[in-house]
Amino acid sequence: MPHVTFAPLAILTIASAAMTAPTLAQTTVRNERVQFPRGATSTSVRGTIRGYQVVDYVVGARAGQALAVSLRTDNASTYFNVLPPRSEQAIFTGSISGNRFSGRLAATGDYRLRVYLMRNAARRAARADYNLSIAIVDRPAIMPSKPIMGSGKPVSPGNMPAFCRGEAASHYRVRPAYVRTGRLQQDREGQAIEGMVDRGGDGIARFRCRFDPLGRFINLTPLPK
Repeated sequence: MPHVTFAPLAILTIASAAMTAPTLAQTTVRNERVQFPRGATSTSVRGTIRGYQVVDYVVGARAGQALAVSLRTDNASTYFNVLPPRSEQAIFTGSISGNRFSGRLAATGDYRLRVYLMRNAARRAARADYNLSIAIVDRPAIMPSKPIMGSGKPVSPGNMPAFCRGEAASHYRVRPAYVRTGRLQQDREGQAIEGMVDRGGDGIARFRCRFDPLGRFINLTPLPK
């Protein structure tokens, strides 16, 4: 289970999952109750989704506890949202904030960790294999923080824009000529570049590429319009 830094849950409250995930009318939703091994505070689940399939992993927790979730997947269009008890209003939206969540919980009840494919991938009936790591602890302060690290060979700052355009072209299935990137920026996890891609009849999509402090690529994250 990767280490994470916990933040107050209030700052993580963002738009509904319906803004980025396929609408529930289009999906096949499967519910799975998460069971922790005896005496353990963390576990992981593996799964596969295709197209508009959605899986809700149900986790019971108490107010004041801290929840940490991270997602690893072979499909960059796969994300998860966190939904609080008895609500469809997400307190975390993965397609906006990435594939790691941590926060102190405000209510007691069943939280749903909703794994889904973005619409562009769902329309193509794409497949995603994933591993979802989940932890619930009473004392989040005892868990030290650890930065997200990328993979592969380091990319020099001068080559990062071209590398990002290549990743975006592959992600959105367009030619690199239809991808534009902005200025390289420093962020708390390394360096980042935002850009946009012209998808023709599907409109303009915005995205962010992230690189770790060593210059290794972390991921490409779609951004809201």
